[in-house]
Amino acid sequence: MVSPDRSFSTSFHTREADFRAVFVSAAEAINVAIEQVNVDPRLLYSFSELVVCTNLLASAFHGIENIALEVTSPSIFKRLIAEAGPEGIFRATCQTGDGLLELGGPNGIDTEIEQAHLRVSKRYPQVFEPVLSTVASESNSIPSLVQQFLHQSEQISTLMLTGMKLGKKAHSVVVDRAFGLLIEALPGVDENKKFVLTDNLERLESLTQYFGVADGAVAADEDTKDVMDLLDDIYPGEQWVQTSETPLFYRCRCHREGYLERLVELARKDMDALFGDQMELEIRCGYCANVFHYSRQEIEERLLKK
Repeated sequence: MVSPDRSFSTSFHTREADFRAVFVSAAEAINVAIEQVNVDPRLLYSFSELVVCTNLLASAFHGIENIALEVTSPSIFKRLIAEAGPEGIFRATCQTGDGLLELGGPNGIDTEIEQAHLRVSKRYPQVFEPVLSTVASESNSIPSLVQQFLHQSEQISTLMLTGMKLGKKAHSVVVDRAFGLLIEALPGVDENKKFVLTDNLERLESLTQYFGVADGAVAADEDTKDVMDLLDDIYPGEQWVQTSETPLFYRCRCHREGYLERLVELARKDMDALFGDQMELEIRCGYCANVFHYSRQEIEERLLKK
């Protein structure tokens, strides 16, 4: 049985290599994140969904260094971002707009997502510029918006399902459970197999039915299920093979040298445009409270060394 308190990402494929799947459990890691990221309780569900979806894609895409998903909307989501890499480390931020003050309830968030845009940034090793994609929402949920990106921008045949449950702890809202499942049909898969998988997946109301944990304990007479049971129910008779499992952590990966390298590349293109009439730049991490300072002299000296 999978514990909802353990955060991890697991990859699978079918024995015949028709499908591959990524499963993410993220409640513990998200709760660590919200201790450091200012997330309005009304947006915690959406924030958690974006974190799960980002980590699903970080495991699903091959060869990337990291991937970032950013949701923006007219009045509520000023910058809702989650970034993750295949090694299981993610970071996130949640900046809200003035419209949050007028939010009437969950329906208001759904309506806002219908007007949102999703910007996806994929970075590859040894490539300075990220690969960018943007899609305008045609749905009222973040998982559906992410799946829309996969279909429209990546032409990847996927199915995705998420399960969330919020709770309270010490007068604050926390995430009790946060699960996500992404299944990709590999090239050449028979359409009948796709139909069986799609039909069975759509019959599931949520992932949380497979992890029956109440108040942190499992009832003695409860028939608990886990991710392998979930995959078996989605595709009966098919053998799924686990290929990897990676612990999932919230951790900001910013560091002074990393920003310095990016500034040097920008300065190489146009030093005056970078500094203007300033002799020092202040760089604030968009995810945490770290602040770094760089002088024009330092950048010039680094350029001479390259």
